Amino acid sequence: MEAKNMKKAISLAIVGMFLLGGIGTLEFKNAASATVSRNLDFMVPLLETERYGEKFLSINLKGVDTYLLENGRPVLPKMVKVVELPFGAKNIRVEVTPQGVKEMSISAPVRPAPAMLPLGLSDRVAINYLERDDAVYSQHEYYPNAWYSYRAGCGLNGAGEHVTLLIINFYPVRYSPADNKIEVARSADVQVKYDSPSRSPFPSYSAYDMVIIAPGKFSGELERLVEHKNSHGISTFLKTTEDIYSEYDGRDEAEKIKYFIKDAVEQWGIKYVMLVGGLKSQFWAKPKDNSNIGSRGWYLPVRYTNLWDNPAFPLDEETIHDPGVISDLYYADIYKEGGAFEDWDPNGDGIFAAWNKPGVENDTYLDLFPDVAVGRLACRSISEVQTVVDKIINYENGGCDPSWFKKMVVISGDGFLDQHDLNITWDTKSLPDGSYTIYAQSMNDEGEEGPVDVIHITLDRSQETDLHFNHDDHLNPALQNGYPAPPIAEIVSVSDGDVLG
Repeated sequence: MEAKNMKKAISLAIVGMFLLGGIGTLEFKNAASATVSRNLDFMVPLLETERYGEKFLSINLKGVDTYLLENGRPVLPKMVKVVELPFGAKNIRVEVTPQGVKEMSISAPVRPAPAMLPLGLSDRVAINYLERDDAVYSQHEYYPNAWYSYRAGCGLNGAGEHVTLLIINFYPVRYSPADNKIEVARSADVQVKYDSPSRSPFPSYSAYDMVIIAPGKFSGELERLVEHKNSHGISTFLKTTEDIYSEYDGRDEAEKIKYFIKDAVEQWGIKYVMLVGGLKSQFWAKPKDNSNIGSRGWYLPVRYTNLWDNPAFPLDEETIHDPGVISDLYYADIYKEGGAFEDWDPNGDGIFAAWNKPGVENDTYLDLFPDVAVGRLACRSISEVQTVVDKIINYENGGCDPSWFKKMVVISGDGFLDQHDLNITWDTKSLPDGSYTIYAQSMNDEGEEGPVDVIHITLDRSQETDLHFNHDDHLNPALQNGYPAPPIAEIVSVSDGDVLG
């Protein structure tokens, strides 16, 4: 039998426990032998329990900050390991065997997980933040029903290499709500098996680093950007949407572009994709052709998901928050498990990325790991393209202070965990000048009290008012272990040492 037709069964034995307090990563390359094994010795950290309000108990493992969070169901510690397998690995099997399992009784129900809801929703609907899922809390069976779960997909590792990413979730604490008992594992043995790929679809040498995709009408300005990138050592070329539509097949324009990106990755080793083109007009352009795509009103198409966020829990009634959103992750997520093309339509019904949409089968097991870096300049005219290209060229030509030139600020959401602004004002008219201390503390409906925020100020009407906006909640000791956390009140309109004139 020729070597290229041989399949190697790889067995990875990981004996022991998951890395403490975070997400551990293991990497396994193709080996000359048919079987690879790796032994690890890790123990489950110390179990910690504490009261959560008047009714519930919080279950934690020392140093572990990841949790199983399902709306209204018990919050339990979760340990995560990311295993890197060769790109295109198939028939992946995982077996996790808990060791040293002990059963114990607890004094109160484990606290339920709150629902993640859009900001501002609480102003419009009634929310039961700690409503329990009665179907789970009345059962004698242990929750979750298995010690572990896993998923696999294709994506990029930290070095930008194409790999198969295997995410293993281990649940070292399980809970029987009706019996008020938990069972805790001391450690776990993990075995991973897979069929090794026979070849890699990627070139050993990258002919290009980046491709710019845009309509032909933007080509003139973008050729300047191509020349600039090439002069800075980033091998770049331009591909027009018109050429892509004539050269590639696909169910719609977005899928044709995605097939071209796949081709560019496999033929030329492309690492970066720049999409150029936004909505053609804020006034007359139609942003959505159908539930899947916006194309006719866009200079470069957008893929719409069919994710309907329409939860009955924890709301008193169903409320649609978003019937589908734009996602350029579609263009970056080229492959799924086994190295096959990821079209975001696994059931083939022509409805992309569907979830909870009435009358439509859910698209389960989407990959969602990016295989190439994708960004978009959502330009609406040639003049906007010219402006953006000028700014990129001027910036990258180094007309800036080199001490900050390669630094960046990343702004991200925080999972809707902020509390509402109480908008409290102080009337100081009747107070004499002098030093004052302001205290703030929050309490939730369960009676749990948070830390006290303390600010020292001076009231001196002979001076000018000197105020500094204070937003250092990330330094609060109560948040050092992340969420969930006690209720937190923060004084933000004045800072320590401020003067009220």
